[in-house]
Amino acid sequence: MLPRRSRDRDGYVLIAVLIVIVVLSLAGYRFTDAMTSEYRASVRASDMAQARAAAASGVHYAAAILADPDAVSFYLNNDPTADNAGMFKDVVVRSDPNRPNKDARFNIVAVAPSGPGVYEQRYAVVDEGGKLNINALIAQDKSGQVLYNALLKLPPLADLPEVCDAIVDWVDSNDTARTNGAENSYYQSLNNPYKCKNGPLNSVDELLLVKGVTPQLLFGTDQNQSGGGDRGLIDYVTVFGREITADATGLLQVYINNSDPNALFTALQSAEIGDDLAAYILAQKLFSVTKIDANGNPQVSKTAQVASTEQMVTAVKDRLTFAASQPAGSVQGRSVASILDLASKRVTLPAAAGSKTTLVFDSPLNDPNRLKDALPTLLSKLSGLEDVDRVPRLNVNTAPRDVIAGLPGLTPDDADMIVGARAGLTPGTPEYTTGAWLVTVAGLPAAKFQAIEKYVTGRSMTYRVQSVGYLTGGGPVVRVEAVIDTNLGNPRVLYYRDLGDLDSPRAFPPQSAQKQK
Repeated sequence: MLPRRSRDRDGYVLIAVLIVIVVLSLAGYRFTDAMTSEYRASVRASDMAQARAAAASGVHYAAAILADPDAVSFYLNNDPTADNAGMFKDVVVRSDPNRPNKDARFNIVAVAPSGPGVYEQRYAVVDEGGKLNINALIAQDKSGQVLYNALLKLPPLADLPEVCDAIVDWVDSNDTARTNGAENSYYQSLNNPYKCKNGPLNSVDELLLVKGVTPQLLFGTDQNQSGGGDRGLIDYVTVFGREITADATGLLQVYINNSDPNALFTALQSAEIGDDLAAYILAQKLFSVTKIDANGNPQVSKTAQVASTEQMVTAVKDRLTFAASQPAGSVQGRSVASILDLASKRVTLPAAAGSKTTLVFDSPLNDPNRLKDALPTLLSKLSGLEDVDRVPRLNVNTAPRDVIAGLPGLTPDDADMIVGARAGLTPGTPEYTTGAWLVTVAGLPAAKFQAIEKYVTGRSMTYRVQSVGYLTGGGPVVRVEAVIDTNLGNPRVLYYRDLGDLDSPRAFPPQSAQKQK
């Protein structure tokens, strides 16, 4: 028999084994818990990546639709800014029949005013062409006065002329401060000095660098940009825009001030505006224009005889034959600044050999009915600009009333008349896409239309898109924003931003679009 003391030591082995088992169990538990946490984190990361990819897919999806005129017409009824849940709600990006709660989807959402101080969340996009383009207005009027006047008409800036001056100073090309503005001398005196831009803005957020522009002025109280509060300047202004001197089908417009009259006549005939109008345009450029009397009627001398269309066309062709025999560019003709310059006019044609009778020919556009029918086509097919890219103009079909009121020469009553008239328009027609309805439907006087003609259009090429990506079973939600240039069917993204930092509280819950006050 072993000594008693040796037998007592056998218990230590059992205790040591138990300790090892406990330690190993704890290690195994810690390992399992760590692996479970890592698994959950990886699932969460995977879900986030899928939601982000779904949001990005929404941007590309919207770009593809907006860049296809047929899709805009067929699927969006020619109005991308209207609520369209059928095309922009719960769009499936990836579907797995075995895991239906993991379908990746997106919504295309926007905020639109539905009344004074009331906003509506829609399944839609925002038309940047319907906003006051700061960069475009300073490019069209380098003095900055047109921009200043337009800014002062916007509700957030109505009582802040000093801020309007400061914005103009920020984007104009000189370093001379306006009456209440700010240039380099002010910005260099700040605790954290920087230079005045004196050039075009790269984003609307850049306005926060301008003297007097605060986040509340720019965004209102709607800090997460969901329509839940007072909105700021962001609803009225943009810095993105694009416009091509092309018609709605993408064909380049005829340059009406072409220095080669023969080439111009051929181009006008191919534009299918009518032979009499094509000939009259050349006649007004090449021959004398008869003055208009106090009643707006062309003056006619006692020896004048109204020419027939055939006589007018013959006179034009004779002049073109003469022009063809001259050195290139020597017969340029009179410039046409506005399409409406062709109306309410009469030209004097050369008299036939041996005749003392003066021939005159009325513009076909003197007939109000012909003007109404022809103006949309002329605005669509002709241009006074030779460059393919032009300074983008304001889309009067979607612009807020206060932006329209800021156009040169217009009164608040004019703006009300325009907004009231456009409610009954048919989207997609030449009258609609050219803005000709301002004259033919709204009844804007010719002089006022001529004053704003270079500032307005009826089409847009740039849109702001917000895409919300999510999974049907819940989890991460990603909201991104992009500005898209439809680029005649080859869309490109001009601006892209993740708006996740604004989503507290959640701005656009998945599968939800509702009115907000």
